[in-house]
Amino acid sequence: MMGEEEMTPEEKRKRLVEDIVSAPTDAVEKVYDEVGRSLASSAGGALGAAAGVAVGGPVGGVFGAVVGRKAARKLTSEDGPFIAEGGPSAVGAYPHLHRVGDLVFVSGMGPRTPDTNEIPGGPIKDEDGNPLEYDIKAQAHSVINNVRVILEENCSCRENVVDILVFLIDMDRDFSGYNEVYAEYFSEILPARTTVAVDALPTAIAIELKVIAKA
Repeated sequence: MMGEEEMTPEEKRKRLVEDIVSAPTDAVEKVYDEVGRSLASSAGGALGAAAGVAVGGPVGGVFGAVVGRKAARKLTSEDGPFIAEGGPSAVGAYPHLHRVGDLVFVSGMGPRTPDTNEIPGGPIKDEDGNPLEYDIKAQAHSVINNVRVILEENCSCRENVVDILVFLIDMDRDFSGYNEVYAEYFSEILPARTTVAVDALPTAIAIELKVIAKA
C-alpha cells in the first residue's frame, strides 16, 4: 500500500475523502451511544462538512451534502418512535413520528411553536371557550414548518412527503386560506391529500396535519 509521503496531493485528498465516507458505517454505534438519535443528524452534518472541505470547491459542497445525508441516515435508521428536539410538545403519549422501514409516519401536528407553545395567528378561542379571530394562513405556515423540522431531524424532508391528511375546524371559513398556503409548499411535490372538517382539535388550533413521508 502506498505510503502517505509517496502520494500526490490529489491522491491524499482522495484517500481522505474515502476515509470520511467510510467513517459513518464504522462509527454508527459509538456516535449513537454518545449523542443519541436526536443529535445524529448533526453528527452526519459534521461528517458531510468535513467531506466537503476535503474535496473543495463547488463540487465539495455538493459532495459534502450527500455524505452528510448518508451518514445521518445511517445514524437514525432504526425503526420505532422518534421525538424531535425542535418539534412542538406533545399533548399525549405519542412521538413526533414513528419510522417503519422506508416510511415515516408523523403524528398529527398543529401550529404551536416549539419554544413558546404559542399559536401563530392566534388561538381560535379564549380560556373560557369564547371564539376569537385568528389567522388561518399563519397557522398553516407554522404547522407545515413544524412538520418540516420533525422530518429533517429524522433525515427525511418536505420533498419526501407522499400523503397528507388535513383537519380543519371550520371548512367554510378556512379552506381557501389554508389551500393557498398549502400550494406554496406542495404544488410541485404533489403528495396525496385529504382534507376533512372536525368539530374540535385537542388545543385551541384551527388546523392539524397528519403526514406520511419516505425516509
